[in-house]
Amino acid sequence: MSFAVFACLAAAKTANAQWARQTTFDVGATRLTRDDFADTDGVHVAALWSRWSDRVSLVASGAATRIADGRSTGIAVGSASYTVPARLLRFETGGTATILGTSNQGPSSSWLGFGRVHLVGNRRGVWVGAGGGGVHLESTDFGAATADLGVWARSGDYRLTINGSAVRTSMISTVNFSDGPVLRVRQQVEYSDVSIIGHGAWGRLELDVLGLSRHAWKGSLASSPTAAVSATWWATPYVAVAGGVGRQLADPMRGTVRARYATVALRLSAERHGPVRVRSVPPRVGAGSASMVVVRADGGASVVRVHAPGAQVVEVMGDITDWSPVVLERRGERWEMRLTTTAGSHHVLVRIDGGAWVTPANLPRIDDEFGGTVGLLVIPE
Repeated sequence: MSFAVFACLAAAKTANAQWARQTTFDVGATRLTRDDFADTDGVHVAALWSRWSDRVSLVASGAATRIADGRSTGIAVGSASYTVPARLLRFETGGTATILGTSNQGPSSSWLGFGRVHLVGNRRGVWVGAGGGGVHLESTDFGAATADLGVWARSGDYRLTINGSAVRTSMISTVNFSDGPVLRVRQQVEYSDVSIIGHGAWGRLELDVLGLSRHAWKGSLASSPTAAVSATWWATPYVAVAGGVGRQLADPMRGTVRARYATVALRLSAERHGPVRVRSVPPRVGAGSASMVVVRADGGASVVRVHAPGAQVVEVMGDITDWSPVVLERRGERWEMRLTTTAGSHHVLVRIDGGAWVTPANLPRIDDEFGGTVGLLVIPE
């Protein structure tokens, strides 16, 4: 896993990456039902850190739960991947690693290296991939192999993903004899999961739905369906209430067991979330600054509008201009530029009267690989 992270970080320096980010922290209450104990309440904390660009993705997450009888469980997951574009294809390689710790048991861990080929369209795509790695459980090491196939589609704030995966690995099972002895044995397991995942956002509310069906054809894993629903409501752009209910199936790769759960938590975010009011006129700013909005026009074109009080010349540069400076035309108290480009997120900078290139004051900012920042301009569909 350390090699995969190092390779991705090194590759990021050559990818001209424009970084986006997500950082959240949750603290709340949970109710669990597992095969090895009755319903119980507890507290849990969770954190997510992710950075991604067009080519590089880095994700780290962790969670810890302490239940009423004093037992605790903690899990940490990390992943890194690097993607090479080639026309409509994307070639991705990367790795994931997991470590799980539970009271009165030794830690378990796993790692997996993978490769995928993506065929990507404007609002849809398909991928196929395979991977291999290892699992460490109860002082025993064994191999693992995976294969997956998936499709996705999106429209605005709505996404749908259908994924099928096959897994071959081993697990440790308990055999109980009638006269009392207990035997721990290793057995090979082979199974496939087919999942449907939906995501939608309506103003301050975000909703995620998962449906999964498992078919196990070797080993003691049960073939069964499962489902889960989670929702997040952003009370402010940086504070939300998050909740979820569902059932997780046993995961031999990560060492987790089958359980039903219900959670509610307070979520804190380092980045802005929730609805963004669509403006047709850029907000007013002080002299020497600039604000920017974009509106749709006839014929599939867009109009970029900039408010820059006192300016004599206003220029815009970004991926919407192929990073070439474009001088805007004055329209009364604002400056405008008409262009034809794809909907979605774009990176922009603005310059006033030949000064320094800066991010528009009203736009979210993301880091670039050169230690600077760019503005994130969203062109509606």
